[in-house]
Amino acid sequence: MIYILRLVLIVNIVCSGYAGLLAQGKSNSIVSGFAERKEKAITALKSFAKPDTARINALFNVISVAFIQKQRQELLPYYEEAMALSRKLEYAEGLAKCYVWKGHFNKAAPDRPAAHLYYDSAIVLARGTSNDGLLRYKADAHRGKGMIYYEQENYYNALNQFFESLKYYETRNSYTAMLLYTVIANVYARVNNYQQATVYALKNVALAEKDSSKAMQSQAYLSLAEIYVRKNELALAEIYLDKMKPNMPDPAELMVNTVYYLSRGQVHYLQHEYDSSLFYYQQAYAIASGSGHNSNITASLFYLSSSALRSGKLLLAKKYAEENLAAAERTGARIGKINALLNLSDYYHETGNNNKAFDLLQQAAGLKDSLLAETNINQINTLAAVYEADKKEKEIIQLQNEKEIQASAVKQKSILNIVFIVSITALLILGYLVYKNFKKGQQIASQRQTLQQQKIIELEKDRQLLTIDAMLKGQEEERSRIAKDLHDGLGGLLSGTKLSFMNVKESLSLSGENSVLFDRSLSMLDNTIGDLRKVAQNLMPEALVKFGLHEAVRDFCDAIQSSSGKKVLYHELGEKRKLDNTAEVFAYRIIQELVNNAVKHAEAGLIMVQVSMNGDTTRITVEDNGKGFDKNNLSRAKGAGMANISYRVQYFNGIVDIVTSPGNGTSVNVELIA
Repeated sequence: MIYILRLVLIVNIVCSGYAGLLAQGKSNSIVSGFAERKEKAITALKSFAKPDTARINALFNVISVAFIQKQRQELLPYYEEAMALSRKLEYAEGLAKCYVWKGHFNKAAPDRPAAHLYYDSAIVLARGTSNDGLLRYKADAHRGKGMIYYEQENYYNALNQFFESLKYYETRNSYTAMLLYTVIANVYARVNNYQQATVYALKNVALAEKDSSKAMQSQAYLSLAEIYVRKNELALAEIYLDKMKPNMPDPAELMVNTVYYLSRGQVHYLQHEYDSSLFYYQQAYAIASGSGHNSNITASLFYLSSSALRSGKLLLAKKYAEENLAAAERTGARIGKINALLNLSDYYHETGNNNKAFDLLQQAAGLKDSLLAETNINQINTLAAVYEADKKEKEIIQLQNEKEIQASAVKQKSILNIVFIVSITALLILGYLVYKNFKKGQQIASQRQTLQQQKIIELEKDRQLLTIDAMLKGQEEERSRIAKDLHDGLGGLLSGTKLSFMNVKESLSLSGENSVLFDRSLSMLDNTIGDLRKVAQNLMPEALVKFGLHEAVRDFCDAIQSSSGKKVLYHELGEKRKLDNTAEVFAYRIIQELVNNAVKHAEAGLIMVQVSMNGDTTRITVEDNGKGFDKNNLSRAKGAGMANISYRVQYFNGIVDIVTSPGNGTSVNVELIA
């Protein structure tokens, strides 16, 4: 089951210029009050006609009244004058202000490489200074860079930037510190580090309750409640949702209202209280529809359909899923479309139309695969562009700073001072060369040590693979030998015994009662012979030896369906090719183990098996709609089934991915290089 990842509204405004207005509950005036703020700042600017630092600050007061991109675009001429005058006067604080402002401008454009260039310029300008103004703009630059990395899902670099910004704001500005706590908590939640996410969300709540507006308190509570929902700590989530309840719905913060009701619904949904979850999801949908926020509309419809399905209201579930699909098609929201297709698949499965359900499930899987592939390609291209831009911008900044320092030295220093500077520069260069040579030696030694360690790891891995290979091949050879002995030896002996008994019967004159007992004994002997053949077949399937993997798996699925009464579907994708004997046997054993686990433990009504071959990769997927389980308990399982699967996957340098949670079925994906 796919769930929409909802983000708290405050994350979307962490780097915008109107965080302070939001904290004071004035977010509605951002657009409507722009003309008045602009006119007032321009009037004040007329009092500073002289080209000095006072005019620079007045110019910056003008461009600071803009909070959205359209407003910033209108004030670009004032920015250009402030930048030119700051450079002419060598006014560092004015330059830092302009760099950060232009960084925000390019981030919203969006022109991320240019945004990084201006943010880095502000950071370099503040190096080694104790000036509080420069340090503040340096912190703002780190915050802006962090949001760019956050949007690119480059979470490691994003956290580094946010923590640099927090060093300044944590002791100076509670509102900005709260914004940073919120986005840091959200980053940790994104990478499933809920322990750290909870730490910073609790810091946010403590600060909000100490000195903040009701709106900021609500957003802090909501951020923490969402983390507890994701951790399935529902009682704690309800505590903070209840703290928000007196202020809900907020007449101004529509997105906060939507996420509040979605979270309320999610708590009841996870507690299997589906009528209550339907009520809250309907509240969320009504608010999202009124605000026109497309992602919240599709999220609400997804949860509405899921709750309706769980509560047995099948037609209502279908209605919400179809509305979600239509909304996703209109807006191009592919995640919304995937969720709608999954809801419809669940509906058709519940109504007995398994073919339709399977078709919709395949559509959702295909769309999900294409979305993941596109996301990966975009992220790789973006990171490459940012890397190249970072190199160029650092060279530009370094050259620019050196030029300014040299020009200032020529104007202000005497010939003696110039000689002194040259001497110091020579010493620095010499020290740099010595340091560089030392670092190079360290790097070479480190590389050698790393190579040696890699060789040791590879040798250890080869030794383990040889051990696994011998163990697994020994198991298969022993299976094959036992199957052959059972089939040819004991099977033949039992068949001969049956014929002997039948001949004895013909030569004896038995009474009616004795004849019935004799026939019953023959029937028991027949059943024994049949069970023996099944055991031999499970040990080494004849279809696997004669016809290959696909036919053997198809026969196995049909046999499981006949014996268990569960629906077992097999689907073959990709290239049609035959693997070597070892690979086919191992792949068959993996599927056999996973399907048997689903039959024995999952209480599933439908099991789907899929084998896909592309290039030198074989992918195996086994999914069921059973009760699922907690993955944390997997390591404590006593059986050897998953260990055997892991051995076989490791032999082929493959990977195993298990997606499951209580009540949501299980999907096991195996990828083998074979």
